[in-house]
Amino acid sequence: MARVVVGMLGLGTVGTGVVRLLNDHKAVTLKRVAVRDLRKERTLVPRCAITDKAEDVVEDPEIEVLIEVMGGEHPALELIVKALESRKHVVTANKEVLAKHGPDLFKLAREKEVAIFFEASVAGGIPLISTIQKGLEANQIESVRGILNGTTNFILSDMEQQGETFNQALAKAQKLGFAEADPTSDVEGFDVAYKVSILSALAYGNFVKPDDIYRRGITHVDAADLKHAREFGYRIKLIGRAERTNGGVAARVEPCLVPLDHPLASVSGSMNGIVVTGHAVGELTLVGPGAGELPTASAVVGDVINLASALKLQDFASYFHGEIGVDWQSVVSADQWISPYYIRLEVEDHPGVIGRIGSIFGANQVSIQSIIQRGVAEQGASIVILTQPVAAGQVDKAMEMMKSEDFLVKVGTCLAIFEGRNGS
Repeated sequence: MARVVVGMLGLGTVGTGVVRLLNDHKAVTLKRVAVRDLRKERTLVPRCAITDKAEDVVEDPEIEVLIEVMGGEHPALELIVKALESRKHVVTANKEVLAKHGPDLFKLAREKEVAIFFEASVAGGIPLISTIQKGLEANQIESVRGILNGTTNFILSDMEQQGETFNQALAKAQKLGFAEADPTSDVEGFDVAYKVSILSALAYGNFVKPDDIYRRGITHVDAADLKHAREFGYRIKLIGRAERTNGGVAARVEPCLVPLDHPLASVSGSMNGIVVTGHAVGELTLVGPGAGELPTASAVVGDVINLASALKLQDFASYFHGEIGVDWQSVVSADQWISPYYIRLEVEDHPGVIGRIGSIFGANQVSIQSIIQRGVAEQGASIVILTQPVAAGQVDKAMEMMKSEDFLVKVGTCLAIFEGRNGS
């Protein structure tokens, strides 16, 4: 097999891992790498040329495959477009660029008869994309749901296991390198929303605009919620999901109560876990490292090797992503999502409070499965409620009505329960 010549944009954590795995590879030659700062000290120096001009890599006529691991939306987007226009194949780990610009990029790739490979963009070292794209071709995908961000999973696991506050767990994650100095993309759910958009494209044929995905992060989850969840038989996880529903496709990112006997409840630390449900195969659970130098680099290099093997096939580009469309996927309204809910209310400890809460829920067609009261009179009380499956819009209406009650101190938390399915 002739050696395939590749170039790479970025030499951070993942790029360094790619260099480690490509050194001395028999089928791939890494010719040139672009970096932001030539003076930066590096743990591993590539044996190829290094430049601080990304265009040197993109415009090199000998380079057949561009690896993009620089991250961020710009200038990565422009460089990927330029590579595709030059009829270079692209391997990328960039979930933000794919989620925001996927339809245009795949349209351009199809026009230029080249391929975009992106295994590393979701779930790091877990072969999730290839599993959905090729391993489950005989299935109609009913849902893809799971823990898709190692940073938030580490924080929630640490809060539960060590009894720490959100800020304490976040500081530990930053110290250990699991969280960025600015953790907003992770803790507010943006990172997972990008991945849900990509999974929608694989499962249902079209990307979802990230802004159309219902998104809530984990900053409002506190120790009381983790304790109450465990008391009811659940563990709180940040769940991203794309699901086929009666009304179309639903896409959501939010903290959920996951039953302790479900496989995702045992996925701890910085690990990722995903459940793919196909109409023929049923549920498949994949668990593994979702980030890190070598796990993510493994996915990148795996794509490169697949490309090297496929280059000798006729029309292979359309074979690898022929089912991904060039239009955006419409999603069902967030108000129509049906699920059981966990609700924590902080109230003044007055007689008749629980009865009044029941009346407000009843007026909004929200049925209560169970309700408990915790706390002492001097400090008020926490009312913890589990509901029957109900549309999210009805819960929102009940919460809005509750805010006008004198007994309410605050609505502590309102979280979906994972086993609920959207019946819209």
